[in-house]
Amino acid sequence: MTQKTIVSPLTKGATDHIRSISVKALTDAYRSAHQIDITAYLPAISEIEVYRCRDTGLEFFDPGGLAGPPSFYETLYAGDDGDWAYQDEKWEFKVGARLIDGAASVLDVGCGGGAFLEQLDASKISRFGLETSALGREAAGGKGIEVYNQTIIEHAKDNNGRYDMVTAFQVLEHVDDPAAFLQACIAALKPDGTLLISVPNNDAFLQHCELLPLNLPPHHVTLWRRSTLEALVGIYPVDLVWLETEPLQPANISWYQATMEARYLPSGRFARWVYYRFGVALRRYLEENCATINGHTILAMYRKTS
Repeated sequence: MTQKTIVSPLTKGATDHIRSISVKALTDAYRSAHQIDITAYLPAISEIEVYRCRDTGLEFFDPGGLAGPPSFYETLYAGDDGDWAYQDEKWEFKVGARLIDGAASVLDVGCGGGAFLEQLDASKISRFGLETSALGREAAGGKGIEVYNQTIIEHAKDNNGRYDMVTAFQVLEHVDDPAAFLQACIAALKPDGTLLISVPNNDAFLQHCELLPLNLPPHHVTLWRRSTLEALVGIYPVDLVWLETEPLQPANISWYQATMEARYLPSGRFARWVYYRFGVALRRYLEENCATINGHTILAMYRKTS
């Protein structure tokens, strides 16, 4: 029997096997954390394999095609979980709005309710969004934003070279074919247009959350690092203009602390004693120094070169 060769979804180059994830453990984690059953969104397999692209460091999952359909997101976001999915205030929104320099037209891919585009001056910038969620389209449309019910791959076919800037905040990690997604984003840009992308930062504390449901299929189907975003320059017709890591946000301090304690504290009575003695001090340290600690998100800006 011939062994299947797993190639990178970005470069079609060589990969290395990293680990295996039990499908039972994954479904149990989703059920425990988010009260949803994901079995309908997964094939009938016992394990999901994790691979890393040798050229870019991108991590991805096999089998492919594990990205959740709209019905998965509707179920996931139906309850209180939706509060984190469509936040109006995000670090990357504030920074992204400052990075727009002379752009007369902006397309936000996966615009949700239009929170980012709403921050832009409509008298100076033509604002467009792509959103497949009916709830998101309704909210964004109510803010005066022109929203299309299309993916970027569909939209780019008839809109090559249309926009000064294309943005995609926390979208790339959700798509099965990141290469086609990036190619379409770049195609939609005018010559010298800019592409602004944010992804979860798997260089930071997220890398220690090996069974965090929302960083695994069917929610996230690729895992990105700073080096991966830097490597895109050698693959696509873009130059890297700017890249920055989000500082640890106050809202994520408890998550960060729990992750570090689970990772580094030994188990048993001694660990409980350590936590009792030093947990409060660690919390105070994180609150005072969060601006110097790498947080949840990486934001990168590219300029189209051809």
